[in-house]
Amino acid sequence: MILLLRLLDNVFTMKEQIVEARAFLKAERDGMLCTLSQKLEGWPFGSVAPYALTAAGEPLILISDIAEHTRNVRADARASFLVQASNTKDQQASARATLIGYALPVSPPFLEDAERRYLEAVPKAASYFAAHDFSLFRIQVSQVRFIGGFGNIHWIDGDELLDRAADAKLDVMAPHLAGICKHMNEDHQEAMLAYAKAFAETEADAAKMIHVDRAGFDIIAIKNNTHKPIRLNFVEPVTTPDEVRKAMVEMVRRARQALAG
Repeated sequence: MILLLRLLDNVFTMKEQIVEARAFLKAERDGMLCTLSQKLEGWPFGSVAPYALTAAGEPLILISDIAEHTRNVRADARASFLVQASNTKDQQASARATLIGYALPVSPPFLEDAERRYLEAVPKAASYFAAHDFSLFRIQVSQVRFIGGFGNIHWIDGDELLDRAADAKLDVMAPHLAGICKHMNEDHQEAMLAYAKAFAETEADAAKMIHVDRAGFDIIAIKNNTHKPIRLNFVEPVTTPDEVRKAMVEMVRRARQALAG
């Protein structure tokens, strides 16, 4: 009984920390984007980035094609995003969060909503949207290190922190995303390696699908400890898992034909 009560107490505590972390991220507006430097191979590269949040709660950043961090994430999408409490005299005693995941361009089904959210949070950025070399990226969060203060330290899984269901209002494929990615990653490595080589001219030792929407999907091609992001669009938008399956089967056929030729 005592063990059960302790387990329940831990569950309630974690739920409280998730609520606290969500509120903290919503309240702040500036973060530090940390990427893997392409100029100085193997070294982390940090840069300041104002942010908003997607409907699900992922950080949204607006970055330029000529910026160092943009070149970094296009070559290797792994990133972390540090958010610290503002209006505090003691940073070490205040809340902060490090969100770890992949930095990816916002895909078409989510772009209009993302632009609206970013401009609401960072209104001074309106002129940047008119410039052709600025793009919205999101941090697809896998893990979060949240520190609410001294002794209040937790690892939080990205799926626990984020409200993935909110994406269903923007894209019909959102409820099926996890299942499709799991199936492709477990059963169709060969197909994804063919996609990467045929459609993105990228050789890889392994690949993993991390996102699917009605317009296309994102995979990570892994080779020599580099995680290169690849976005591939469907010929026609899809609305059901069966349509995704048929579209991907056709893409495998085209990829194999291109590689054979």
